[in-house]
Amino acid sequence: MIKQDFSNLTGKILIASPYTMEGNVFHKSLIYVVHHGADGSVGFIVNRLIKDTPANYLFKKTDPKLENALSNLELYIGGPMDIERGTFLHSSDYKKNVLLPIGSSLAVSANFEILKDIEAGTGPKFYMFLLGHTAWKPGEMESEIGNNLWIVAEADEALIFGPDNNDKWSAALANLGLDSSDFAPTIAHC
Repeated sequence: MIKQDFSNLTGKILIASPYTMEGNVFHKSLIYVVHHGADGSVGFIVNRLIKDTPANYLFKKTDPKLENALSNLELYIGGPMDIERGTFLHSSDYKKNVLLPIGSSLAVSANFEILKDIEAGTGPKFYMFLLGHTAWKPGEMESEIGNNLWIVAEADEALIFGPDNNDKWSAALANLGLDSSDFAPTIAHC
C-alpha cells in the first residue's frame, strides 16, 4: 500500500468525493491548492464557470484597448471567500508581478497588468480569472480529507485549464482510475 504525505498539499488538487457536500459550491468541485501550511490553506475552485456575466461588467473603467481581452475572459467562482476580489491562476511561464507558491507548478496574479499582457500576446499560455477563493483554518483541510470529503491528486495543467468545465471533476477521478459509480452514496452497516 502506498502511503501519501499530506504534510504539504500546495500544488495538489482536491477532488470532492462523490455524494458529499451536495447543495453547495463544493459539490463535485475540483480545487487547486495554492497554499497549505501550519497557518491554514488556500485554494481555488477551477471548474465553476460563471456563464452569463461578461468580464467587462467587472472592469467598468478599463482601458478601451483591453476590450478584446475582456470579451474573451471567462469568469470562474474560485470559492465563497472574498468573492468581490479577482485573481488570475495561470501557468508559470508568466513571471511579471506573480506569486509562485513553493511546491506549486502554477502561479497567481492579482495585478491588472496581466490583462494588458494577455491582450498583447505576452501573457501566460494558460490562465483563468477567479472571483473569490477557498480557505481552511489550521488542521481543517486535513480533517476534511480524513473524513473522506476530498480525494488528493497531483495537479494536471491540461485538466485545470481544459475547456470542458462540466467534465473536469469526473476527468480528475478518471485520472486516478476511479469513476463516481465506484463510490456508495451511504455507509453500510453490517
